Amino acid sequence: MYDACPKYGSPKHKWTGDDVTDLISLSIYTGLRISDVALFQIDRMNASGEIRVRTTKAGTHVYTWVPQWLQDRIRARAKIHGSFIFGSHTTKDLDVITEGWRRKLQKVWNLCGKWKEKPTPHRFRHTFARILLQKPGVTVRDVAELLGNTEAIVLRHYGAWVVERQERLTKILRDAFEEKPKPRLTVVSGGGKGGGA
Repeated sequence: MYDACPKYGSPKHKWTGDDVTDLISLSIYTGLRISDVALFQIDRMNASGEIRVRTTKAGTHVYTWVPQWLQDRIRARAKIHGSFIFGSHTTKDLDVITEGWRRKLQKVWNLCGKWKEKPTPHRFRHTFARILLQKPGVTVRDVAELLGNTEAIVLRHYGAWVVERQERLTKILRDAFEEKPKPRLTVVSGGGKGGGA
């Protein structure tokens, strides 16, 4: 996808492949929905690269973090485009705003060739969750907190990638059956009829 981005656009277009690359990167590294990325404001990122993803019901903020190279891209975009790093909009209609970026992404995806599954902007959010869940020590609760979902929803959608979950379940089974009696088995020989345990 990143390789296809430079092929996007033309001198007539306001937005270039670099703009689409930045949109993809911000989506993957934060897990934000496309509407939040398209309307991303520079003041959501603090000096250390933490990005406020949401505010909890208790009024505390939840932050994700992006690496230095992406922080630099975000700050450079703000110098060019202002507070809204992907441009300000005359409309407040989220469907209209996100549809423009969906069309740009679709053009990039078309440049990539055939896909096994149709790509959507929401898959960037899935990628964010998968990357985190494949890291040992990251809990379902951690990912749920960053996504603003419940643990049950994270398990339903991303359970296959929860390394910690499978390791914990395997340990439970080992511990439960370790001391249980084992049957006495006879050696199976010959491979003919009969025999067995």
